Amino acid sequence: MPTLKYPSAQFPGPPSVTVDIPDGWSPVRVPGTLLAARRNDTGGRFAPNVVVRGFTRSGDFTIGRALAELKAYVEDRSDGEMDAPFTLEIESVPFVGVNVSWTDKAVGDVVQAHLFAGARRGQVVDLLQVTGSVGGEQVDVEYDSLQQLMQTVRITR
Repeated sequence: MPTLKYPSAQFPGPPSVTVDIPDGWSPVRVPGTLLAARRNDTGGRFAPNVVVRGFTRSGDFTIGRALAELKAYVEDRSDGEMDAPFTLEIESVPFVGVNVSWTDKAVGDVVQAHLFAGARRGQVVDLLQVTGSVGGEQVDVEYDSLQQLMQTVRITR
């Protein structure tokens, strides 16, 4: 009887991901994510955070579909807006990025930066989504440091 193994040459696992978090941030366990971290001392305000999710999708899946799914999510939020997508490369890995925002009754303004990277693996696509979030009165101040943190994302196979 044959034995199947994961990960293996026949069933390789998804890529590995690392993110460098600054002092004052800690890793947090969030169901459905590969990794997540947030700022520790926020004085009761919205905690800036970064979350990395991984998905295995069908071979015909595209980053365009991921962006359409995100747009539908944002349009359901109060004052939801999605900026034009952009491209960037981090450590030779191409990403598609997009910024979104909305108004939350409890938090106020919420701004998220999303980075998507996809890699075809046989008949499937591995999709990584890196999401950084800031909110409340500190949005403008926190956004720049969040962008710097997100640029430390490294994907390896």
